[in-house]
Amino acid sequence: MNTLEVHDLGEIIRKVRKERGLRLEDLADENISPATISNVERGVPHVGHEKALYLINKLGIELSQVPELLHGQQLELKQLQKTLFQMECLCDSGDPRQALKKLDKLELENSHPYAAYYYYIKGKSHSRLKNWARAERALFNAVRLGSQTDTNIEASAFAELSLVSYYQNDLETALKYANSGIDAFTDNGSRSHTIHVLKRNKAIYLERLGRLGEALGVVHEVWDSLEKMEQVETKLTFYWLRAELSRRTGVYNEAIKYAEEGLELARFNYQHLSMFDLWIVLAGVYMELKEWEQAESCFEMALSLKEKVIGGEKDRFITAYARLGLLYMIQNRKDQAYTMLQEAIQLGKKYNDAPHLTHALLMMGDFYRKQNQTDQAILYYRQGLELAQKHQLKKREYEAHLHLAQCFENVDEQEFRKLTRNMYKVLIELKNEGGEPNG
Repeated sequence: MNTLEVHDLGEIIRKVRKERGLRLEDLADENISPATISNVERGVPHVGHEKALYLINKLGIELSQVPELLHGQQLELKQLQKTLFQMECLCDSGDPRQALKKLDKLELENSHPYAAYYYYIKGKSHSRLKNWARAERALFNAVRLGSQTDTNIEASAFAELSLVSYYQNDLETALKYANSGIDAFTDNGSRSHTIHVLKRNKAIYLERLGRLGEALGVVHEVWDSLEKMEQVETKLTFYWLRAELSRRTGVYNEAIKYAEEGLELARFNYQHLSMFDLWIVLAGVYMELKEWEQAESCFEMALSLKEKVIGGEKDRFITAYARLGLLYMIQNRKDQAYTMLQEAIQLGKKYNDAPHLTHALLMMGDFYRKQNQTDQAILYYRQGLELAQKHQLKKREYEAHLHLAQCFENVDEQEFRKLTRNMYKVLIELKNEGGEPNG
């Protein structure tokens, strides 16, 4: 009797037990525990066929009945799998409430072979609705139950958990879950795209944390397998990452190359969000090269896509407005600079995007310091500092201390020394983590 047959027997045992109204505890005895029965029913690979046969005999099922029972059970499970797939499609297509309504009608037990998939969809649906606590509970169940299967549901649940933490501005925990998902992934399992999603997420979290070298390492690791990626969106994110990381490390020719290649792929596939992001990267590159007209032209191209950026994706405009505000500052277009930076700050607060909001607050501080309005500059720098410390954004914390120190130099020596000491501490922490203050 091979592993597949043991798995199928487990499904029959579960079905008959449920039909007779028996609990796991009712079927257990001195030879088999409720936990082992649960493992048999879920087809956990390490469970031997003797246990399955023992339960078949205990339930009074004749082996001659197995083929007929198995056929009916397989049809039932196939239909349930289709139903769950439809619910996942509902969630992914923007109707998580309807997905949850349908899921609630199923009420699958933890011993069911599709329980892990059920909890995964439930967690993902709650995540889309920003019900973070419910999402985490369901996803942890998916991790626990999925760890005993080869479906890669465990890895997929970790990927979703990382996003739940990311959207709550807990980047360190998001990174931890992404790494756990990568460790849990099995090459011979289903949902093969999950590994690319996990590595994409990991690179983004590292980039947000200012750990640029590590982020680039992840991008280089997957680059040769880019053509194999099923999701165009994931592939385009790697183009954005390579372009943005090249920009931030001063390799501008590469940044332009990968941004333009990504734009061509995005244009061909009508991926407007990726086009928006890549135009913003190009604008940033041209700003670094002091090619102001080219930079402004790229910003205009990005903002021309404004109506095509829908829903929560509008948080992308925080970066666009902040960088455009910087361009206007450089060009001494004060009113336009203020308007753009104020818009970036408002959007950062609206979408609770700590990394980008922190950057926008520091830039508004720069705006006021340039106007010699030091008190106002200090106000925004301190807001940015508080946010950076709260969310462990070391690079932004270093920048905030630096700008505040510049404000207090030759004005308040005690405060100046305190700020420079804090700068030094953060610098050491950045070096230990592999980050750079100007990365």
